[in-house]
Amino acid sequence: MATFSSIFKELTKSKVRLVCRLAILQVIVGILLGFWALFNSAFEGESKAYFLVAFLMITPLFDIAYLALSIRKNEEVYSSQTWRLAPIKESSLLFANLLSAVVNGLYLVVLQIGMILASGILVVGTNEFWKITFKNFGSIGEGKLWQEMHVMDLLSSIALIVLIGIFIYLAVSLINFTGKIVSDFLPERISKLVYFLVVVLLGCIGLIFLINTYDVIFTSLTGFLQNGMFLTTLSKDASDVRSDLTSNYLTLFIVLGVNIILVLVNITLLKKYHEARI
Repeated sequence: MATFSSIFKELTKSKVRLVCRLAILQVIVGILLGFWALFNSAFEGESKAYFLVAFLMITPLFDIAYLALSIRKNEEVYSSQTWRLAPIKESSLLFANLLSAVVNGLYLVVLQIGMILASGILVVGTNEFWKITFKNFGSIGEGKLWQEMHVMDLLSSIALIVLIGIFIYLAVSLINFTGKIVSDFLPERISKLVYFLVVVLLGCIGLIFLINTYDVIFTSLTGFLQNGMFLTTLSKDASDVRSDLTSNYLTLFIVLGVNIILVLVNITLLKKYHEARI
């Protein structure tokens, strides 16, 4: 029986290549966009900030691209005959596949932070940068940011983002498994059509759910960040902000609970129903 660590290492290696390709592509696109903006004066402000603005603009797009491509890779693992016929526990495969995607996603974020810092080197030496910094963040400096920072709330904001990503991975797997189960009970000539319809239906339901919960999740994430780093810039006092965090932590634990339920359901479906593609 293969161990969790060996499965995790193998899946991580396969996804590292995806991260490297995306990082290289982001560097190329960021540089080209920066030069285009520089020659066409596309962005307002100091020209030396064009590359920084370019990388800031494209970073979310590459994050979304990684999420979509890593989801596809995860589902390919579940449907792969090689992985499904290997001596691996279904729970180990699911956790290793999920964790490898999350770890590589964090690795991509670290690389993107490096890109942004590197592209901002030229800006740090400009007078405009320091004027804007003192204008917008002077109050934080006067309020002794490091004394006001709440590390636990910062970590909670990161945890919430990771849990939301895990939820998306698990929800897609649930939709895929359910569509496979339903289509397997039907004649082969209509099974693909039924699978497509089930996936579209469940996908629409999931999208509606995300739209309806977006405000709650975004408010909780903003609350964690405000209390963690920018407390001195808020109009409320510390006790008011702290009291509002109760609902934010509730959101965090609800997302965690939903993820645990999805993990249990997906393990059951993976173990009993989902067959490898032949």
